[in-house]
Amino acid sequence: MSQNKTKPALGMAESKLHFWLRLSWVVAYVLMLVAALNHLLRLNTDAIAYMRVAEYWSTGNFDFAVNGYWGPLLSWLMVPFLWLGVSPLFAGKMAMLISGGVFFHGSLFLVRAVGLRLVDELIMACVLALTIPGWMAENVTPDLLVAGLMAFALGQAVSPDWLMNRWRSLGGGATWGLAYLAKAVALPVGVVASVLLALCWRLGQAENRSAVWRQLGQSLGLFALVSLPWIVVLSLKYDKPTFSTSGAIAHAIVGPGNDEPAPHPFGSTIYQPEPGRVTAWEDPSRMAYDTWSPLETGESFSHQLLLIGRNTKTVLQFLAGFDGVGVWLSWFGVGTLGFGLALFAKRPWRKNWLTDRWRWMVIPLICLGGVYLPVYVMSVDQRYFYLFLPLLLILAIGQAEVTFAKHRPVAWVCALIFLLPLAWRTPLEPEAGIVAQDLAKRMKKSGLVGPIVGSTFFSAEGHRVGLYVAWHLGQQWHGDLFDSAGEGGDLGAFKRSGARFAIAIPESSLAVLMERDQAFKNVSDRLGEGLFLLVYEILPEGS
Repeated sequence: MSQNKTKPALGMAESKLHFWLRLSWVVAYVLMLVAALNHLLRLNTDAIAYMRVAEYWSTGNFDFAVNGYWGPLLSWLMVPFLWLGVSPLFAGKMAMLISGGVFFHGSLFLVRAVGLRLVDELIMACVLALTIPGWMAENVTPDLLVAGLMAFALGQAVSPDWLMNRWRSLGGGATWGLAYLAKAVALPVGVVASVLLALCWRLGQAENRSAVWRQLGQSLGLFALVSLPWIVVLSLKYDKPTFSTSGAIAHAIVGPGNDEPAPHPFGSTIYQPEPGRVTAWEDPSRMAYDTWSPLETGESFSHQLLLIGRNTKTVLQFLAGFDGVGVWLSWFGVGTLGFGLALFAKRPWRKNWLTDRWRWMVIPLICLGGVYLPVYVMSVDQRYFYLFLPLLLILAIGQAEVTFAKHRPVAWVCALIFLLPLAWRTPLEPEAGIVAQDLAKRMKKSGLVGPIVGSTFFSAEGHRVGLYVAWHLGQQWHGDLFDSAGEGGDLGAFKRSGARFAIAIPESSLAVLMERDQAFKNVSDRLGEGLFLLVYEILPEGS
């Protein structure tokens, strides 16, 4: 009799959980949409490249659209919106809205796949519903998209029916292929993670050895099938086998002698982009980077080891960077603790470790963190590791389940700890995008339209307002030599740049230099009142 009473009670409890889970979906969608609309004019440098590439795809300019630095998938998501006639900036925000949805549902799917409970899925949904909108509004980049696709692929690989369901292996392989098209880093991460997760199945299911290798082969086969066409296209474009140029560039800028990554040439040299392009950042693959190899000299090899060691410290900090304790201590947090404890299990260790599939999440954590070790990782690059959040939260919840008899309250406490960084997050600055659009409209109305030189760094976030204005005007941007403080440049190079305009912040070092030079004419008065920036026309030599 008591069992009969218990079943309806459990059914009602599960029904309530489903209701709250669906409600969290609605909250997540609303918050993401509001964030996208509230930051509609916010720009970042990478956004310019992705939106320009999307425009090339939408108009059939495949020569400019195909490049090895930017994954094509985010730009492809923008193309249908461009065909509808909306602005590239709105299309970019809609692509980020889709990316946020992919990350949200990919993470929830992963929670179910590792065998956690419905309440744990609700906990994950609550954390992500409040976290994703801020990430989504911050930048137009593929980091949320690739993290979501990797979460879906991992969920397929750890699903309880992976061994016997070929659609799991095929789905995982196809999703890894899409993740590669979003961002090239998914190719090495996907291959290594797929093999290691298959080994987990092999060690835990010795009687199904042949099934493991069959499923792995199908997964990697479809992974290759989805990825190979793009690899062939890139290889033909660059006349050598190429799956991406971003890794080589990321390695080049941290060569010997660079304690910090060297600046990219697109923003630290004066140049004229190819006709039809706004900036060389749309495809920096052929710019003058100082490539190097750790095998060239003993000094280069030592530098590579030092670089890996330094990057390891940074990645370990990111293990702690997604929860409140870790942000407070900066080196150790709930994420770090969960990662460490997940490596251990009761005896017999192998059997128990392999039985708890949530422990397998240490594998993608290691793979994603490890792929960046030879190049560079900076403390501001948290977006590269968005996947860490659901993985670490899964480890924390799983550990709570095996450690505490009443683990549900502990799991909710973990959720609150992972939400604490939201209270300390610096508000986003939309002003740079707003000012850039306003200035571009004024310049166009006044007939002051032409190529622009100089970044005009607007804030500590590093916004290149000069580039933003050039993009809004559809004009070329000719690079820069000055740093964010307006120092270290050469006005002579500005004069010879072929650009017509330069922009400066009032009373900045750059503005003072241009006011003193007769080759720069202040035309700001022609642009109306309430202008936040100064616009200088670069006069032809001898005028």
